[in-house]
Amino acid sequence: MEKFDFDAWPTDDSIKIKLGAGQYKVAVFVDPNCPWCKRFFEEDIDKLTDIDFYVFLTSVLGEESEELSAAIYASKNPHEAWKNWIMNEEKPKAAAGEALREIVDRNTKLFDELKNETVPAVYLGNGDGPFGFMTALELVSKIEHLCKKL
Repeated sequence: MEKFDFDAWPTDDSIKIKLGAGQYKVAVFVDPNCPWCKRFFEEDIDKLTDIDFYVFLTSVLGEESEELSAAIYASKNPHEAWKNWIMNEEKPKAAAGEALREIVDRNTKLFDELKNETVPAVYLGNGDGPFGFMTALELVSKIEHLCKKL
């Protein structure tokens, strides 16, 4: 497993989802067309507190994912656009430029450099990971056992 320590996270290339005080940091590499990635967020996320999620949109499932990821980043509120996509499959109306596709490309390259094989790829703030799909309860358990407060 490749460590991905919080200090190395390129957070400017992510969508930050703040739940509560944000005592814990979690990076998640996702592809917007991955059903398990959507399920990771739609299933139990409202039951979590004190976690800052950094969502890194990638295009590991193809060109259509690159366009959708870039359009989500291009939205006025990328967090809302991501939420609308995973909850309602509502595609963002924003047009994405080359600069936003480059963010998706950087995230996909980082995903590959970390030797990830599947999405979602979840990393805890202490660098532990990657972990695949898990429920909110499983995520809390991992955090409690592996992380110190950041």
